[in-house]
Parts: sequence; C-alpha cells; structure tokens
Amino acid sequence: MSIPFTTRKATSTDIPFLTQIEYEASLPPLDHCFWEDLLEGTGTTALEFIDADLRTDASNWGNVNDFIVLEEEGKPVAAAAGYVPNPEDYCPLRLSRLEAIAQVLNWSSTSTSLFRDRYLGLFGGDLTPFFLTPQASWIIENVAVLPEARGRGLGKILLKAVLDEGRVLGHSHAGIMVINGNDHARHTYQSVGFKPYQTFYADYFSEQFNIEFPGVTKFGLCLNESQMN
Repeated sequence: MSIPFTTRKATSTDIPFLTQIEYEASLPPLDHCFWEDLLEGTGTTALEFIDADLRTDASNWGNVNDFIVLEEEGKPVAAAAGYVPNPEDYCPLRLSRLEAIAQVLNWSSTSTSLFRDRYLGLFGGDLTPFFLTPQASWIIENVAVLPEARGRGLGKILLKAVLDEGRVLGHSHAGIMVINGNDHARHTYQSVGFKPYQTFYADYFSEQFNIEFPGVTKFGLCLNESQMN
C-alpha cells in the first residue's frame, strides 16, 4: 500500500513550519545559514528572523502564499516557494519592510541600522545584483524536506507540484538556483528536467563582493516541453 502524499498552498498557520523549511534550505552545502552572519550582534537567531520575515511579507524569494506544502498522511514534511520575481529587486529581502521586521523583533534603531548596513554590504549595495537576475518568469526557491523525511524522493514530488502550478499560471519557463557543491539538490533538479543555464564561480564573488563563496549555478526548464518522469 502506497503512502498518501498530498500538496496544498500554505497559509499563515504554516509559518512555524515554513520557517524551518527556509532555514533547512539555506544550509547546504556549507552547513551555514547566511542570515546568521547578518544578524550577529542583534541578539536574533536566523530562525527568529525568518519567522519575522514571513509574518511581515518581507521576502522577495517567496512569501507565505507562494509556498506549496507537501504532506505525508496529513503531516507537513516538505515545502517550496514558486513566485514571479520582483522586477526591481532580486535580493532576498524587501528593505522597505525592514522596519516592520524590526518591530516584530523589538530591535533598537542601532540593531536595525547594523543589519541594514550588513545586508547592503553583502549584496554590494545594489538591489539588482547580476548573479541574481532571474532567468525565467517562474522562480522556485526555498526547497527543503525535513531531515527525518529525506531519502525517499519527496523533493522530486514537491518540485513537480510547484512546476505544475507555474504551468497553470501560464508561465513558459521556470528557474532555480543551487550553491555549487550542493550535489544532492543539483541531482534532484536535473531529475525533473532542469538544465544548467549559467554558473558563477568562486572568483566572481571574491572579486565582486570580497567574500569566500563557492558560487552558484542557475538552472532553467521549459514548462511546455519538460518530460516529468
């Protein structure tokens, strides 16, 4: 007897679960969440920040209503966001909502300014960094399966659901991005039809942003022609 899997759109009651999903999605392959560096000195954990981000609709990379949740026997075990990219700001956070986040987290003006400066510094002070330029009209982000549910192909089931939503909404192409070295994610994305589109290697980030980072590879998929196995 097969185990029943269902998918549904997320609601505000899913925020604690989606917070964990976003955190898990941020870890591979470095086992480190990039929010942690930006939050140093604020007294706020990455999980607390992600929760506030979701509660204030402050994300450019998928708010609550952009997520599809995969359930196993009625229990959420995975989720991913599919969304139309902001044409003016490709970075993860809508800075216009930072004050709302600060209110939720009870930040002082000093903590808020500290975070803002670090955030702008990480992305070069440019709200449209070239490596984040969307390669499609339907972008998938924050893909993760809870640790206890991994190893059974649930990521593939989830991605198919998000791609189907893109088709229903009339998008011709989908895009996704992976940090270089995250071979498990790369394999999963390619298994549903994604093909490498563009790679930014470590040298790009050391020269442009003065940081050590393995780089990213962007993938694309034609929603009208993909063959889903």
